Amino acid sequence: MATVTIKDIAEQLGVSPATVSLALNGRPGVNEETRLAVLNLANRLGYRGTTSKKAAAPQGVINFLIYRKSGSIITSTQFFTRLVVAVEKAARAHHYTLTITYCDGQDQLASCIAEAAAAQSSGIVMLGTEMEHDDLPIVSNAPIPIVVLDNELTASPLDMVSIHNLDGVWQAVHYLHDQGLKDIGYLRSSVPITNFEMRYLGYTYAMNQFHQKLDATKVYELSPSIEAAQQDMNAVLERGCALPEAFIADNDLIALGAMRALQQRGLRIPEDISIIGFDNIPLAEYAQPPLSSIEVPCENLGKSAVETLRWRIRNPKATPRNVATGTELIVRESVPRKTSSETAHE
Repeated sequence: MATVTIKDIAEQLGVSPATVSLALNGRPGVNEETRLAVLNLANRLGYRGTTSKKAAAPQGVINFLIYRKSGSIITSTQFFTRLVVAVEKAARAHHYTLTITYCDGQDQLASCIAEAAAAQSSGIVMLGTEMEHDDLPIVSNAPIPIVVLDNELTASPLDMVSIHNLDGVWQAVHYLHDQGLKDIGYLRSSVPITNFEMRYLGYTYAMNQFHQKLDATKVYELSPSIEAAQQDMNAVLERGCALPEAFIADNDLIALGAMRALQQRGLRIPEDISIIGFDNIPLAEYAQPPLSSIEVPCENLGKSAVETLRWRIRNPKATPRNVATGTELIVRESVPRKTSSETAHE
C-alpha cells in the first residue's frame, strides 16, 4: 500500500500542501471547515505523518469517538474542531495514530465501540458532550479502555475529562459585579446538556454568593446556534420582556445571536447591556463589538484526555479518574472596563 502524503490530501481537497500542513499541525491560518475536512480525509486515507529512521515506534491506535446523540450541540463549529485538533496533537505526541468515528445516536453507540475494539484500537477517547446518564451502561461495558471528554456526569463509573463549568461562570458574575453591574440575567440553551446545567448552577451559586437577586423573569431559553438564537431573542424583545444590565450565555453562539438581536433593536453593547459568552471561539474576537467570553483551553483538554487514557491502559483496575480543566475570563469590549478608582467611589 502506497504511503499517503500531504500532497495527496491537498490534491483531493483542492487546497495547497501548506494549508494541509497547517491543518494537520493545529496551526492558525486555516478556516475551521477546511481544517476538519483535512483531518477527516487524512483519517480515511490512513495518513500517518512524516517518518524517519529515528522516529519512535508507534504505540498503537486511539479511536476518537464523536458521539452526536441529538446532533444539535456537536457540529462542525470552531470549538469542536479545536477539540479534534487537540486530541490528534496529543495522540501524535505519544506516537499514537488517531482514527475518528462519528456515532449518530444511542442505537449506534454499542456497535461503534465494538468496531473500535475489533480494529484493535488501544483505547477510545469519546467526545461525550451530548452524553446522558442512560448512555452509561453501554459505555461502561466497553471491551477496551475508554475516557469520556467534555462531560462531568455525576456518579459516573468512567474516567471523565471535563471543563470547570461552574467556576467559569462564577468568574463572569464576579467580574460584572466588580464593574458595578448587579442586575445580571442568563441566556440558557433550549437544548440541555450537562455542561450547560453546570454553567447555570455556577450562575445561581455566584449570584447568591454576591447577594444578588435571582430574577427568573430575566432568564431566557435560546436555541444553541447564532441564527436561531437571534430569532429567539427577537421573540423575547417583541414580548416586551424586561432586560437586565448584563447577560451571561451558555455558549458564544447563543451570546452572538442575542447580541445581533439586541443591536437590531438599537441597544448598544456594552453601554445599554453587557454580554459574556462561553468557549471563546474565534468568532467571538471578531464580533462587533468583540465578545467577552470564558476561554476553554482545548489543547489542555485534548492532552488530559490522551494522558488519562494512557494511564487507564496501564491501570485497568484503578478507581475512575475525574480531571477538570480550568477556565479563564477573556475581557473584551462587550462589557465595561471601569477603573478600580471608579468602582471604589460607587
